[in-house]
Formats: sequence, C-alpha cells, structure tokens
Amino acid sequence: MRSRRFAITGLAAAATIGLLAGCSGGSEPSEPAADGELPTGQTISVWTFGATGLEESMEAWAEETGNEIEIKTSEFDPHHEQLLTALATGAVPDVALVETAYSSVFKPSAEFFTDLREYGADDIEGDFLDWRWAQGVADDGTVIGLPTDVGGMALAYRTDLFEAAGLPSDTDGVEALWSSWEEFVEVGEEYTETTGEPFLDDAGVFFQTVYNQGDEKFYSADGSELIYDSNPQVQLAWDLATSAAGISANLAAFSPEWNTGMANGDYAVQLAPAWMLNYIQGQAPDTAGLWNVVTLPEGGGNWGGSQMTVPAEAANPALAYDMLATILSPENQLDVFKEFGNFPSTPGLYEDPALTEFTSPFFSDAPVGLIYTESVEALEPVYEGPKERAILREFGLGIDRVESGDESPDEAWQSTLDAVALEVQ
Repeated sequence: MRSRRFAITGLAAAATIGLLAGCSGGSEPSEPAADGELPTGQTISVWTFGATGLEESMEAWAEETGNEIEIKTSEFDPHHEQLLTALATGAVPDVALVETAYSSVFKPSAEFFTDLREYGADDIEGDFLDWRWAQGVADDGTVIGLPTDVGGMALAYRTDLFEAAGLPSDTDGVEALWSSWEEFVEVGEEYTETTGEPFLDDAGVFFQTVYNQGDEKFYSADGSELIYDSNPQVQLAWDLATSAAGISANLAAFSPEWNTGMANGDYAVQLAPAWMLNYIQGQAPDTAGLWNVVTLPEGGGNWGGSQMTVPAEAANPALAYDMLATILSPENQLDVFKEFGNFPSTPGLYEDPALTEFTSPFFSDAPVGLIYTESVEALEPVYEGPKERAILREFGLGIDRVESGDESPDEAWQSTLDAVALEVQ
C-alpha cells in the first residue's frame, strides 16, 4: 500500500504467472554443504519491500557466519511484480519477501521456489502459528517460505488531542467511550464537531481494519468463490468507512502528506497493526509520550505478515535457509518486536513475561506486548485469494470517491462492484 491507499500498480500477475507456467529453470543452485558446514565469503541477496525490522538481524547473522548481505528494497506492489518476472527469467535473489496478500499468487508456482523442507523446515514448523505457517505452504506440501511477523491490530491515539476535545485520555476512559465501531464513529463525530479537525487519518484504512476482523474477506473461507459483493463483513466495513468520511483527514496511507499529518497531529486516532507503532515513532519522533494504545472494538484483527522465501534458482539456498531459521527463531522475533514492533508469529512466546509485560515509553508506557498478544489470540485467520490486492484497490478507490464527494456511498458501492467485476473476469 503505497500510492493512494490500497493502490496496486496495474499488477501484471496473471501474465507473469503464465510465463512461470511455461518456463523451465536456469542454472542449477549450489548444493548444500557437506557435514553441516556452511560456506563463508558469500553474498546473500535479499529482496524486500519497505523496512522489515529484520535488517539488523540479517547483518548480525552475516557477520557471525562470515558472509555478506545485499538488500534490495522496493515499493510494495512493484516488489512482487519484479519477483514474478525474476522467477520467470531465473535472475533471482537468494531470499525474497512475499506478503500474505500475495501468497495465493505465488503458491501455485511452488516449483519456482526451494522446498525448505529439504533444509529442515519440518523441524521448526511447531514454533509458528499453524495458520501463519500454512500461508507459506503450497497445495502439494512444498514449504516455499517461513513466516515473519503477524500483524495483530490495536488503536493508537493522541492523548493531548483527546484532552483538548474534552474526551478522556486514559486508556480505561477511552475504551469506555465505545464498545462497537458504530459508537467509535459517533465519538469521532463528536471530536470533529468540537475541534473542527479530523478524527481519523483515512476512511480507507478504517475499511481495511474492519474487513480484516471477519472470518472471510473477498473470497470464501475455502477459496472456492468470490464473495466480495455478498460478504456481510465487507458490507459492514464499507458502511462504517463511508459513514466516517466526514471525520477523516483523507490522507493516503504512507503518502508524504500522511506522514506529515501523523507528525503534526492533523488527526487523533491511528488504526495500528503492531508494526505501525515503529512507523509512528519514525515519522513523528517529537510526539513521544503523546500517544497511547488501546484494544480495538469488536475483537482482534490482522493486517500484514510475510513469508521469507528462497527461489529455486537461488545461488546459496543452504545459507539462505540458515539465515531465515536464525532470524525468525522465537528468541530473535522477541528481540525484533521490542526494537521494531513486529509481533512474533511464534505462539510459544505468548505466555512469556518478556513479551506480555513489555511496555512502550513512546506510547505512554502502554502494555503493547499484552495488547497485541490478546489481539493475535482473538483473530481468525482469513483466506486471501490471488485477486485480493486488485479488489482491495477498487474498494479503496470507491471510498476515495465518497470522501471527495464525487459519489454517494450507494453510487460508489455500485461503481466499485462494477470495477471489481472487470478485474476478476
């Protein structure tokens, strides 16, 4: 999500998957080292999108093993498009990040990835959430990637702005303001009426948060059919998001304007998967101590999470797997959460006081470890199909049209369904 909310840059997935189906591999990957000894002096190439929070861990692994890391970072959708092209041509990195929204695009082409079971993935499967592990497993059982974090959801808010609006700013008082999303919108309307300022950053982010709380999204739970036009959770998310258009700053997520608004206090509430907390700290460092964090109305939710894959043509598959198994271990995931906010996908930590008692000074000592643990434990895993991103883009654009006043909610709903129908035909 980079340009205009859920924007996708004209994903060429279908065409490129066709290439994958018709291509054979290029050069043979190197063989695993004998006797468990890994080579040194190698450069492991890694393709990612944005900051993963794992960069320091990769560098530390490289130093310890006598190797080097070369990281290429791209924007979200272009990264996945480039990976599709690379798989078709054989010009691949050693490691590539695949976000869960794209899992269903890549898993049918499992033969273009290293089966990580060859290097011991079965031995660590039990460390991870079952559903997060499954997001990296193809239909034939090939393990194409290991899970990174899980994007448990919460809500960050500016305590100073709540106080200025005459609202409670302590966590108990804030959570008592609403027990449903409808009440949340009502509080936002009160805030905007009192202050003349937006309550939310963006109605589209609100839509994504609510639709992520359901047990189905745009596809049925088994992936057999599209239900974007009939799923009650999608309709609920749409109705809530469009009803919130009047309290939204209409700032596209991850845009320069959104970043500036976050720092300037142009809105009071930020819907926040765990990784968002580090993003806020990076974009708004002068607001330390002015934020707090509470749970979401109506249960948990998930936004984000990736698999780290090793393409079949990777030059250093054994080294790549060793790095992944090291940096995604429960111990390292805990360290990464404390430093960068990426919430662990390893449930053995969920009763560990080192996680559950962790607090964030930046966010007024909020018990973020416990908040996100409870969010992840409450969420239901949801199937995301191959057209997930394209459909989400159209819903985001439809909400844009409502926020800008170009269409009514009903008009935008119909035009969105029409646009999606063209995308999926």
